[in-house]
Amino acid sequence: MIGNWIFRGIGSGRGLAGQKEVLGAVGLTVKNCRFENIGFGVWTEYAGSSDFYIADNLFLGRDDRFRLIGWGGRPRTPDGISWKEPLSKSHRMVSYYAIKIYGQGHVIAHNAIAYFHDAIGISTYGTPPSDPDRRASSIDIYNNDLHLFNDDFIETDGGVHNVRVFNNRGTNSAMGGYSAQPVFGGPVYFIRNTLYHSPNGTAFKFSAKPAGLFVYHNTIIGEHNAGDTSSNVHYRNNLFLGRDTPDRGIMRVGNSSSANTSDYNGYRPNPNVKAQYGWLAPPQGQTLYEPKPGDWKSFATFAEFQAGTGQEAHGREVDFDIFVRMTPPDPAKPYAVYHAMDLNFQLRPGSKAVDAGVVIPTVNDGFIGQGPDLGAHEAGAPPLRYGPRWLTWQPFYR
Repeated sequence: MIGNWIFRGIGSGRGLAGQKEVLGAVGLTVKNCRFENIGFGVWTEYAGSSDFYIADNLFLGRDDRFRLIGWGGRPRTPDGISWKEPLSKSHRMVSYYAIKIYGQGHVIAHNAIAYFHDAIGISTYGTPPSDPDRRASSIDIYNNDLHLFNDDFIETDGGVHNVRVFNNRGTNSAMGGYSAQPVFGGPVYFIRNTLYHSPNGTAFKFSAKPAGLFVYHNTIIGEHNAGDTSSNVHYRNNLFLGRDTPDRGIMRVGNSSSANTSDYNGYRPNPNVKAQYGWLAPPQGQTLYEPKPGDWKSFATFAEFQAGTGQEAHGREVDFDIFVRMTPPDPAKPYAVYHAMDLNFQLRPGSKAVDAGVVIPTVNDGFIGQGPDLGAHEAGAPPLRYGPRWLTWQPFYR
């Protein structure tokens, strides 16, 4: 157990808890610690690692604190041109992950993390081990407060079964938000997470053909454009609100089978976009893993999308007036940095998102009113608590 310690720029700036196919820790507990000026926080690649408890810690990396810079070359502006502020083609990799794990039974909760390439991730291990007891399974990642990353907030890449990502708050990610690139079978759950300012337009990075994803009650201020195909993916009770991004639709989803579904979600389309909703799905009983451009269908209006796909029979379009107070990030300023303390994701009572969801047993049983609300926050419910439970100041990175 490691607790109540302060780590500042020690050695190579990383804590190694396990090496792939060599040896690693079991039952490691890291709580109530402060990691500052580090290149890596807690890291295990060992498939036999299990039952880590990493909670109530503060991780501060070495990356740029004043600009949001990606790493895969310059992401494009909405008009298809490279970002117009030529600050940097990509960031220097001086702080990689705060937390990266493999194995089973881990809990990563109530941490506050800022200034890394990625915040939290499962190791992209390649093909999972043949032994079910050595696969990345039964992992919980919740109530973490995440600020300013050059890639993603949370990566379930390489996860296999029963991975739950819920109640996390993510603000400022250059390349994507919540990732499954890929997931090997699932289920992996993304529940009641928030995202604000991901200028690449990829709220959920569902790439490399993941399978078995359940996306419930998330609040996304930005677009969800997943260009790769996925299977057995189900969206319910989410909010996706576009930022007035030119020439970019609010949603584009590729389905490799007819088992994928989407309903009871709320969307704010971007104005003057012809391909507002994109959908790819093979005929019933068939699969399509390598689609051609002509296999995609695009729709300018929500009504056309409903009629053309059979999805979203109970979905609806919404606007920012569903919130008590919410201003979207400026799509013309992709390098800008926003602060969660200035944002309010709470729903306005009586708005179109209130009571508009579907009941999902064990997920939203405690709803208030006639039905569950859309998004991460139920109107009238106590606010979610993010980050270390001992933290008394905001923002945590100041």
